Amino acid sequence: MTQRGLTLVETLLAVVILFFLTSTMIPLTYNMKQQIADQKLQTHAAEVAFMGALKYKRYGQSAGTQEIDQTVFHWTYNGQQLCVLFDNNEVEKEQCI
Repeated sequence: MTQRGLTLVETLLAVVILFFLTSTMIPLTYNMKQQIADQKLQTHAAEVAFMGALKYKRYGQSAGTQEIDQTVFHWTYNGQQLCVLFDNNEVEKEQCI
């Protein structure tokens, strides 16, 4: 009984294919991770805005701070719109409703 294995060329071809697949998947997964993190922060900002609207309606409070997942969200209501300030990857962002 003879046993056959892979030749050097077949092995190199398989390694090259795997290299190309992984080299294209790494940037894609990094970008998807960044987009998910941004969406998560925007969702938290919307939640803080909702809680701020409730506090304004119930208690007349026009500004406040809330921390979610080690990110500090500052909200203010100026009579027309409620704005939430937060740091997104060391860049300050503002989301107004």
